[in-house]
Amino acid sequence: MAFTTLILDAPGPPLLFEEVDRFLELGLVVTLNLYYFADKHSIRQHYGERLRYTEINGHDRQAFIDAVTQAGGYSVFKTRLNIPMDGELIRAAVSPALPTPLRAIAQAGAGLNHIDQQEAQRCGVTLLNTPGSNAAAVADYVVAQALFLSRDLDHYNAETHSGRWSKGTLAPSLEFSELTLGLVGTGSIAQEVARKAGSLGIKVIATGSERFTEQAARSLGLERRPTLEHVLEEADVVSIHVPLTPLTRGLFGLAQFRQMRQGSVLINTARGGIVDEAQLASFMTAFPRHLKAVAIDTFALEKDRFNSPLAGVGNAQLTPHIAGNTTTAIRRASRQIVDKIHAFSLT
Repeated sequence: MAFTTLILDAPGPPLLFEEVDRFLELGLVVTLNLYYFADKHSIRQHYGERLRYTEINGHDRQAFIDAVTQAGGYSVFKTRLNIPMDGELIRAAVSPALPTPLRAIAQAGAGLNHIDQQEAQRCGVTLLNTPGSNAAAVADYVVAQALFLSRDLDHYNAETHSGRWSKGTLAPSLEFSELTLGLVGTGSIAQEVARKAGSLGIKVIATGSERFTEQAARSLGLERRPTLEHVLEEADVVSIHVPLTPLTRGLFGLAQFRQMRQGSVLINTARGGIVDEAQLASFMTAFPRHLKAVAIDTFALEKDRFNSPLAGVGNAQLTPHIAGNTTTAIRRASRQIVDKIHAFSLT
């Protein structure tokens, strides 16, 4: 039985070439999905018959299943953009009728919320990912947004573009050394945020896992708080760094927005669904001065299904899940996941 990898959504060139070349260097058989590329011809011309090719809209479940069935299956699905993989797709991909049933799903990144993990486990499908590969990139985004929004730069930019010299229309901003950044979660990304923010003189507080010890907190220069409520009452900027689970879904709703300090900033780079977008949009509309601004990078509905009630809300900075999207982070995650697929192929 051949071991084959379906690359569902590789990065664009030149990072594409680095990733595919690494697969080929390791002797792995690869099918490249060209659906998401504009210049398909150049890619085919570059690799010729060294690759197999397909065109699959990963967000069309039935089309995805049909394509996998027609191809006779794949050993591994490799993805980086959180293509949904539900139970129906997984069951179809592991069918004994396929010459090459699915053995693993490989995510170039940390999050696995787009995968039905229970069904994968039931079907014997191994999940591979690269936790921490984009921690520095996401931390850069968080600190950048914290500084940008806390200084009201978006407001002053819009005012000046409109021909209004609005200096002094808002209360003066705090300096870095006067800010308190509250982290909800204490994983690898939160820890990297703490390092970067602390180096700028920002006070950092956090609430999170009991496994995150006081010694670890001291080494990062942050102070622990026992509950989310304590963080919300104290922080000028709140940044979310917890996974999406049944316990964290809707963790931030009206009650939490009310608890946040007047003029504070909320940043979510974790997962959509942790912040109730409809309640946040309603709150910001009804109380436009309570939160200075929000920066939301992840949404309950993304990509082709994107439809957030926050669109059009003043002081809401919305970005399309790009906090970890730097050249170095993509390259690191790509290298790590290809090497993990190769190691898995030898088992």
